[in-house]
Amino acid sequence: MQDLHMHCKFSFDSHTNPEENIKSCINNNIKIMAFTDHIDKYCQKNADDMTFDLDDYFSTINHLREKYKKDIKILTGVEIGIAYENKDIINKIIKDNPFDFIIGSIHAVEFVDVWGQRKIIEKDPINSFRKYYSYMIDSVKAIKDFSVLGHIDYIDRYINDKSLIPKYELYEDLIEKLLKELIDTNRGIEVNTAGFRNNLPHANPKDNILKKYKLMGGDIITLGSDSHTPDTCGYMIDETIKHLKDLGFGHISYFENKMEKQIKI
Repeated sequence: MQDLHMHCKFSFDSHTNPEENIKSCINNNIKIMAFTDHIDKYCQKNADDMTFDLDDYFSTINHLREKYKKDIKILTGVEIGIAYENKDIINKIIKDNPFDFIIGSIHAVEFVDVWGQRKIIEKDPINSFRKYYSYMIDSVKAIKDFSVLGHIDYIDRYINDKSLIPKYELYEDLIEKLLKELIDTNRGIEVNTAGFRNNLPHANPKDNILKKYKLMGGDIITLGSDSHTPDTCGYMIDETIKHLKDLGFGHISYFENKMEKQIKI
């Protein structure tokens, strides 16, 4: 079992000691884990604190990797907020640092975080969704060296009245363009189980997107809980692996030294 998306004290929105996450993962029979702390400094306004000291991060995680190497494989990673307007600095961070694994995520559109736009989204959900996915496509095309695209339908989390979420068919054309770009450039998608913790009946992304990805030939999928505290490490991972098998996927992936490796499921 793997959990390749979690946060600790290096993220602006977590205070967790990374060793506590490791102990939780071991207790939950997780064999491969990745610390993917946030760098959102370059995708949002007034976000100077949404980054971390990379030297301290690598020193800490590499020490813990050695300490617990007999119990669990620990990978270094980052969840970097992508924005095509800042492609040069984001690409440089990805290329210049020895992360095993990079999640590229859309947390903001035109430098305003999705959560902060929730009232606008609810007033005009169809146009908001199309704007969100169009921005995602532009950013994925501009920033090419991340491993997987994180929680694709993240926007679903921030509509309080879930009945307002537009029908998939109203933006399916954009999903197809997005997935084609990822597949053509040998990048994958993340299945993020935090959807279940955000009043959704599914992980992110939803089955429509997963089925489309498989139909188009996509086969790079990583799993992550998006934990910010130790108690949710490994959350719904076993159930999600079973669901992926039911959808016809035969393996999941992880990345080491930025190279994909596969695990049969």
